[in-house]
Amino acid sequence: MATDPGRWLAIVNPAAGRRDGGAGWRAVEAALREAKVAFDSVQTQAVGDATGLAAQALRDGRRRLIAVGGDGSVNEIVHGVMDAGLADTREVTLALAPHGTGNDWARSIAMPLDPRGIARTIAADRSMLHDVGAIDFPAEPQGRRRWFINVAGAGYDAVVTARVPRPVPSAVTYLRIALEGLASYRSPQFRVRADGQAIEGRLLLVFVANARYCGNRMHVAPTASIDDGLLDILAVRELSLIEVLPKLLKLYRGRILGDPAVRHLRAARVSIETDPPAIVQADGQLLSQTPAEFSVLRQALRVVTGLADPAQGGSPAARPAG
Repeated sequence: MATDPGRWLAIVNPAAGRRDGGAGWRAVEAALREAKVAFDSVQTQAVGDATGLAAQALRDGRRRLIAVGGDGSVNEIVHGVMDAGLADTREVTLALAPHGTGNDWARSIAMPLDPRGIARTIAADRSMLHDVGAIDFPAEPQGRRRWFINVAGAGYDAVVTARVPRPVPSAVTYLRIALEGLASYRSPQFRVRADGQAIEGRLLLVFVANARYCGNRMHVAPTASIDDGLLDILAVRELSLIEVLPKLLKLYRGRILGDPAVRHLRAARVSIETDPPAIVQADGQLLSQTPAEFSVLRQALRVVTGLADPAQGGSPAARPAG
């Protein structure tokens, strides 16, 4: 029997967030049935499984996927979609049932966190076309292209990501580990090129943002738009622990762009070189190391959203899919 392309496939990561014995997914599952959303489900068994499950589902004719998990689960599914060999990835609609520790991408697309809110939003079928970021690593022999939908980074943020235990013990773990390691961290020398603009110097980190939040509510890119074909680049100069502490309030309140330690650019293509090489992460997943080249595929994927008007998220009004 042919697969119904209009029926959702929920790809469930049971290890996302803090383990709850599956109670979170069961609540979402019940809410989806109550909202009369037609779906099937499959659970991942190991890291990376969601990529293969998503790609196979699309090859089988499905075109609607629900990511049940955190930002890492979404990243895996985006890889599956972008690498599945479709002629047009805009045929695919991705919905999110947030079940991670940070759920940062959910904030940019206004996706509720409660099961009934999730189900109502998916049932409403309101969607928009969303940019997808691409990363190439020229030093890797025959390296494959990597993808991100939220925020990527090079430097200290990736170092912190590497140190965070999985599953993440609590919502403050990222911040605690970042502060603990800052005193001993030595910032690399960066060379950043962004559509002809340049930033050079010893930098703590560089964010390359498609959406607005990362690191569990850090509002790193308050002007980022998820459908304009541009990336927001935030370069933060080398800082001591004493210098970082007063900037945290600005960061969480979305006021970091006015800080003199931060350089902000917007561009469609970005290259980052460092000496020595720096770790690169995307959507909280460790990928490789610099040099790295970032680009963006404008409006490459349709996503379900709670956004209702252009004032939210810097994006056009969401509209019903179809």
